[in-house]
Amino acid sequence: MVRKLNRFKDSLPEEPDGTEMKKIIFHSILSYLSKKEGSVSKMEIKDLLFDTLSLIQGFRVEWAEIQKFGRGKLLVNYKDKVLILDVEEVSDSILRIWNRYSDSHPSPKGKKT
Repeated sequence: MVRKLNRFKDSLPEEPDGTEMKKIIFHSILSYLSKKEGSVSKMEIKDLLFDTLSLIQGFRVEWAEIQKFGRGKLLVNYKDKVLILDVEEVSDSILRIWNRYSDSHPSPKGKKT
């Protein structure tokens, strides 16, 4: 009896589970920011997005070459498909939301009684 071994790539669904991806990304960002006080740098957000996307099953993530694709681009590979993700826009959006939130919710450690 001959058995064909499936490669990991072959065992993945044709498209990644969008709901699962949203959960992973949302919870990673929320978890990271809930531990932060004060400002967050753009590079921290970019690194967080890189690490978060790498957690998604079947995703291979790497920074794109600046000369070919421009600054702040991630190449996300799933099976034989590649997505070019502009992390600049995503990180700017997260930073704007975080800055609005942190401005309206000052840290309790800085308050005097």
